[in-house]
Amino acid sequence: MTTARTATSTHDAHDVPLEPLHGYLTPRWWPTWIGFGLIWFVAQLPTAWACAIARTLGHLAWHIARRDRKITLVNLSLAYPQMTAPARAALARAHFESLAFSLVEIGRVWFRGQSALYARVHIEGVEHLTAALARNKGVLLLGAHFTTNEIAAAVLPVTGHRFEIMYKPSSNALMNQLALRRRMARGGHMIPSDRFVDLLKTLQRGGIVLYAPDQRFDGQGHIIVPLFGVPALSNPGTTFVARATKCTVLTYFPRRLANGKDYVMTIGAPIEGFPSGDASKDVAHYHALIEQAVASAPEQYLWSYKRFRPSAGEPDPYRDGSLRGSA
Repeated sequence: MTTARTATSTHDAHDVPLEPLHGYLTPRWWPTWIGFGLIWFVAQLPTAWACAIARTLGHLAWHIARRDRKITLVNLSLAYPQMTAPARAALARAHFESLAFSLVEIGRVWFRGQSALYARVHIEGVEHLTAALARNKGVLLLGAHFTTNEIAAAVLPVTGHRFEIMYKPSSNALMNQLALRRRMARGGHMIPSDRFVDLLKTLQRGGIVLYAPDQRFDGQGHIIVPLFGVPALSNPGTTFVARATKCTVLTYFPRRLANGKDYVMTIGAPIEGFPSGDASKDVAHYHALIEQAVASAPEQYLWSYKRFRPSAGEPDPYRDGSLRGSA
């Protein structure tokens, strides 16, 4: 039985709904509460302990999460066909460890002080953001889906500017509510992914939006553009946004350093010739920039997601080549 919940409060100009949490106290939600508590607990531990736990969790997940392991290995075989099978397996294991580290980072962002967080992060390329804002136009920061995205978004205010962050609500309603509360408590200004008009309005008034449109998109107007040399259903919306708002488009890619404690976030220079008027060309340029960023820390890209899932009726690499939609 599902308890009815009604939004009772909102936050910021985008009216992101915050629901009362007493509606999430039934047994259905207990696993989520336990997970939330574990994230809090790990955040209280010394960094060395938290890193050790992350490595252990990543090792366990590799053996337990068979579905995600298969997806990761399929993606890596498509993206790096020249790599040997043992090398791909090693990279996949490192990816699972990186996923576990992302839980530690969520705890750091949600439950640790800002000064401690900022002390571990160096942001390169702030001069590109400063120059872009001097044009008195909006700035679109193009990110991508890395395991370090939570901490990457959280440290942007250290630049001294307000950022809007476009996000896709979690399918877990309680985790979505908990995440919104923690992000908003840190000054996050959130735009739900179904409110694309809000993104346009923010850019038109000269604001800054962090947006990561690199995931699979099969909605109206989708295009097929290679990513890592693999045909991928992609979103042409960035071209439309840039043309409609005259904003400056910069990249923003995060990287966790080898010690698991420190980070480098890179704001790139304005993307040359963007938008070009050709959405496929623009997305290909964006994908090429993602590939360059991934090359420096390939385990930190989100390989455990079905990025190369095809349209219905086409061979599905995640189903051993059987047609998607077939029995």
